[in-house]
Amino acid sequence: MADEGIEFLQRRVQQAVALIERLKGENENLKNEIARMQDEIQRLKEETNEMKEEREEIKGKIDTAVSMLDKVDLEDVLDDMAKEVVEETDAVEEDDSAEE
Repeated sequence: MADEGIEFLQRRVQQAVALIERLKGENENLKNEIARMQDEIQRLKEETNEMKEEREEIKGKIDTAVSMLDKVDLEDVLDDMAKEVVEETDAVEEDDSAEE
């Protein structure tokens, strides 16, 4: 009977050792996964910062372009463009008349 009890205890100890080894392996895998995810987080933070910098640069360029447009009198520009179109149309009509 004592032998049975000892064998039972030995099996239980072996099971506990196997469980501990399996848990150690899982723990190591989880540590590796945490390290990988921390690296990914760092990469994403750097990428986010780059995008923010690019956005600010683009915003600055847009603001500069808008301020330049604000300085231009659009009515004068449109009038000048209309005059050019009229002059070009008149020139084409004169060329067409001369060819006939």
